[in-house]
Amino acid sequence: MMRAAAMTCGLILAAACAAAPTPAPAEPENPALPSAANDTCGSSMFAELIGKPIDGPGVPGQSRLNRHIKPGTQVTMDYIAQRMNIEADAQGVIQRITCG
Repeated sequence: MMRAAAMTCGLILAAACAAAPTPAPAEPENPALPSAANDTCGSSMFAELIGKPIDGPGVPGQSRLNRHIKPGTQVTMDYIAQRMNIEADAQGVIQRITCG
């Protein structure tokens, strides 16, 4: 009786392990954007702007919650989770979009 119970438990455990679904591979994250968990400002909606001019069409204008940052731009160090930082290189090409 004990042997039968042990075999039944073993079969149930084996079936449970075999039936476990394989997790889908995670999408590779874009290093120029915050991770999905840290996208508190909605920057992922603007991913197509990376590599385009910072003053081009579709780029949100500067405001309290949007900053355009080029080399040498002075910015405050306060963290505002909903604020989007659009960072460009010296030529004005968007390199990165972050929150904070």
